[in-house]
Amino acid sequence: MKVMMKLFCLLVAAFLATTFVVQASDEKKCPCALTKRPAKHDKAKTARWMVHSLDWGTLTTISSRLGDGDIPFGNIYSFTDGTCNNSTGIPYFYGTYLDQSLIDSVGNPMVSLSLSEASLSSVCGNKDGLDACSLGSRYGDPENPVCARLALTGELVVLDKNSQEYAQATAALFERHTTMAHWPKDHNWLIFKIDIEDVWLIDYFGGAAIISPEEYFAVDLFDGAGEAR
Repeated sequence: MKVMMKLFCLLVAAFLATTFVVQASDEKKCPCALTKRPAKHDKAKTARWMVHSLDWGTLTTISSRLGDGDIPFGNIYSFTDGTCNNSTGIPYFYGTYLDQSLIDSVGNPMVSLSLSEASLSSVCGNKDGLDACSLGSRYGDPENPVCARLALTGELVVLDKNSQEYAQATAALFERHTTMAHWPKDHNWLIFKIDIEDVWLIDYFGGAAIISPEEYFAVDLFDGAGEAR
């Protein structure tokens, strides 16, 4: 019995050691260091910070499958706005016309991307999410105004595979979402973006801020506030 117990303990220790090594290794593989959250009064920079820092959101289209072209359909999509050290503000996606969202876009290219600061906890195992976003804290909830919410609305545009923008977006997507490079090649993947026409943000009490595309794109995310956490 003692021999069996010793063997069991050794197996458990080996498992825990392996798990720790894998977790440590995974943390080292995180491609980008998170930057500090901008001040709450800087609405345009907060919007840009969210688009650069977060990895996924809900892409909403007008469904071609439901109703008569007036029913929305939300779908989870990964995205990036550039490589770790380059924020374009433009969300780029890796998709296929086998997916419902791209099918919907054929009939109506207008889409909306919704983001929540609550999803920051899923970025490379980040544990620095706001208490305001956490259901475990006294007042925390993703619907809390202090937990930032962002919606980008505009036209879905498919990139030309021969363009420089396509090459740059591919590099950025594969850097930030490493598994994408290994997805099935027979799905005829393409890269698309949102040509932003409207920016809607809530990051504090007092209602939503409507940010013009000009103000949004004028932000320099790494002008001194882009220090790693």
